[in-house]
Amino acid sequence: MATEESERMRRAAEQEKRALDALASIHAGAHLGEETLALSNEFTDHHTARFRAWFRALFTRPS
Repeated sequence: MATEESERMRRAAEQEKRALDALASIHAGAHLGEETLALSNEFTDHHTARFRAWFRALFTRPS
């Protein structure tokens, strides 16, 4: 349980850092659409993978 919580905290800190880096890039002149799309795609990919794993575990029969 503590390992799951520490992994969740690490992931949240990592995600926050990427968001802050994207904001800094945008403030420095980077393309707003590209930066937000990259963050959005990363977020979606992560949660889609979690959903697929849950769905697979739900419907996989034990052998």
